[in-house]
Amino acid sequence: MASMKRLFGTLVLAGASLVTSSAAAQDIQIRGPLAGARSVARLVRYREHRLSLTPTVGITLQDEFSRELFFGLRANYHFTDWIGLGLGFAGAAGLDTSLTTQIAARSPGNTANIANRANFPDQIGRRNYMIDLYATFIPLRGKFALFQNLVADLDLYFVAGVAVVGVTERADTAAAGLQSQTAGLDAVAAANVRSAWARSQTERASRLAVAPTFGFGLNFFINRFVSVNVEYRATPFSWNRSGTDENSTATRCGPAGNESCEGFSDLVSTYFASSAAQRVSRITSDDRSLSFNQMVSLGVSIFLPTSPRIGP
Repeated sequence: MASMKRLFGTLVLAGASLVTSSAAAQDIQIRGPLAGARSVARLVRYREHRLSLTPTVGITLQDEFSRELFFGLRANYHFTDWIGLGLGFAGAAGLDTSLTTQIAARSPGNTANIANRANFPDQIGRRNYMIDLYATFIPLRGKFALFQNLVADLDLYFVAGVAVVGVTERADTAAAGLQSQTAGLDAVAAANVRSAWARSQTERASRLAVAPTFGFGLNFFINRFVSVNVEYRATPFSWNRSGTDENSTATRCGPAGNESCEGFSDLVSTYFASSAAQRVSRITSDDRSLSFNQMVSLGVSIFLPTSPRIGP
């Protein structure tokens, strides 16, 4: 019984101590020298009423046939420290992917979708440039420290807007790659049909694709007027990336009834058709398919005026 009393007394004293400590802490918070003070004083407003000019270099992601390197310039004006409006332009240089190289090297050629394997890189779709108008929203900012030596202000931002993309694709053609269509024709007429199809492989058409664009990025301030940023963007729109017939029923499920019903873009093996006579190929706008069109870019921003506003 005596031990129970001692244990009870100890618990009561410990509880009283915790209550006293909590009250003291609350006392300091309310009546201390920082009571009523702002959570942040003399905040550096890096973006407010400033224009930023950002040279960028970016590369597209998850491309099947052509990867583009984008070189551009963006201009942003920030109405406040958390919202702004931007305009960007970027030109592109195309790089063939490994899949394109393999098809050009290993495809048998003279098939409905690939008349000449060496010309396959000339039939795929490519992006030439992009112009975009977008809003920038900056919900979070803070400090970044690396090994307690390199310390930089940073912010997380989101962008959303509209883009115009210059696209070059294989031109629409009424020619067909079905060899049986030459049946009954004389030699000259049959040769003309085959020649028209072969020429269509390298015929190009340019157009403008209007699409939404959105993404996010991190901005690291080196000093008060220069920052480095890394950004992810997606610009979804439909286009014919392979320059092949993706829509004809005969292309998807050949007359034999035992061919894949998938589009030509899905597997490398579907480019190696055993018989061109089993394929129908007419290139039209119906052969376009939706792509997310992702890109990651690196930029260096210069803010004008060079001195930011300082909060109270």
